[in-house]
Parts: sequence; structure tokens; C-alpha cells
Amino acid sequence: MDLATALRSAVKEVLQYLRGSSVRTDVLGSSYFGDVTRVFDRVAEELIVSSLIKRLGRKLLIVSEEMGVKAVGEPEYIAVIDPVDGSTNYEAGIPWSSVSIAIAPYNDKAVIKDVQAAIVAEVFRDRVYEFSEESGVKVNGLRPSRPSKPLEVLLGYFETPEAYSIIPGYWGVRGGRVALRSLGCVSLDIIYVALGRAEGFADLRAKIRNVDVAASIAIAEELGAKSILCNGVPASEVTIKNLVKIDCLLVGFNEYYLGRLVKAFKLRRSLSAHSQ
Repeated sequence: MDLATALRSAVKEVLQYLRGSSVRTDVLGSSYFGDVTRVFDRVAEELIVSSLIKRLGRKLLIVSEEMGVKAVGEPEYIAVIDPVDGSTNYEAGIPWSSVSIAIAPYNDKAVIKDVQAAIVAEVFRDRVYEFSEESGVKVNGLRPSRPSKPLEVLLGYFETPEAYSIIPGYWGVRGGRVALRSLGCVSLDIIYVALGRAEGFADLRAKIRNVDVAASIAIAEELGAKSILCNGVPASEVTIKNLVKIDCLLVGFNEYYLGRLVKAFKLRRSLSAHSQ
């Protein structure tokens, strides 16, 4: 079975569970990074892992939000999994959450740009975003089109003063205000930027993990979006062999819009230093 088909099968199983009536929200404990793990998080993860093993064999290194890093057999592939991205939204019935999986050949130095197949599926809508090296990007089986100019919207996490601090600089760089939306599912936010439904995405909270974004960055960059960490490292160079936090992430519809965000971040940093 090819990688893309294996991912589709895994997503189909987990969506059936997440959309069913037997979902439980009890707290089980904490994830690898200390976040609350609920029953539906654990069950969704187990369904994905068992489905991938069934279709790809016992030759996986699992890198996942809940279980951390686990080798199954002698790994030939790395499976990067976020079983429920936007789990707070999911529990609250807010229709902005996803299942996110990326697959890359096993390598000690594997990074996001090594991903050969990725899928992000919306939980509350029948919308599936896929990438494979053979077919490129498809949305519900069709190749998406991108507008020449994105909508004047900026997505991100703006719930703290620190996270919001890039915004005044961004408005200044672009010469006018832009609508802000903090929706709570980073994988879908990044894909929406790539599709032109927003100019960019910004998160300065140091809470994003590589499992949150591996699939969506692979999809977005294939479409022409650009992403970078605030230390200047391309997001495509983030490791996927281990679980890591991403201190600061900027994503633009293209190089031009990413440049605006980078300028705004540098302006924010210089103003902060000056005030001290």
C-alpha cells in the first residue's frame, strides 16, 4: 500500500470515531509536553497508530503528541502524528480542529522537508488536505487553485500581550490594519494561509510542537507558502525524529508576505530593546 492511501485509511478510521457518539472527554493524565490528555486524544492516537502498522507494517518510528517517541519494529518510516489538533475546540464543539499525519523515510537527521506524504483532515467538515510526492497537493481529491492575492486576514495565537506584540509592527509594515483571527488549530491555520484565505500566520508563544505543523507545513510549502522560525531557520528544517517545541513561527502566503511578518518581528524586537 502506498503512503497516501495508508494515511487516508488511518484518517477515515479516526474521523469515524471522533464524529461518533461514544467519544469520552475524561482526563487521563498529561501528554509528553505536560498538556492535558483526554480519552478522545488517546483513542484517536491509538487508532491512527494501529491503522498505520496494519497498512505499512511494523517498521515505524512514531512521533506523536500523546505518546511521545516510540519505535515499532525496525523503522523504515517516521510517522509524525497530531491525533486531534485543536482539541479544546473539539471538546467545546467549535468546528475548527483536525487530524494531522505526516510520513517521511526514516533518517537520523529527518526534517519536515523530507516528508513524502501528509494529510490534514477537518473533524467537523468533510474537507481533507493531502500531499504526496507523486500527486502534489489535493483538497478532497482535486488540485486547489491559489489567488494572486490573499484575503486581508492574519491568523495566529494572540491571547497574551507577548503573542500580540508583533501586530502593531505588522500593521505599520503593511501600511494599514488587517483583520485578526485566533482560531485555535494551527494545522488548519497554516493551510488556510497557503490557500490564500489569510496573508499569514504568527505564533510567538513557544507552545507549538513539530507534530502540530509537520503535515501542514509540507502541504503549505508545496502550494507556495513560505514559513520560518523567528531565529531565521526555515520551518522546513525542523526535526521530526524527536518531539520539539517551536519557539516562534511565521508563515506567509508567499515570500513577500512572509517578509512583511519578518520585518514586523524585527521591529517588535528592536522596540523592546529600546524601551529597556
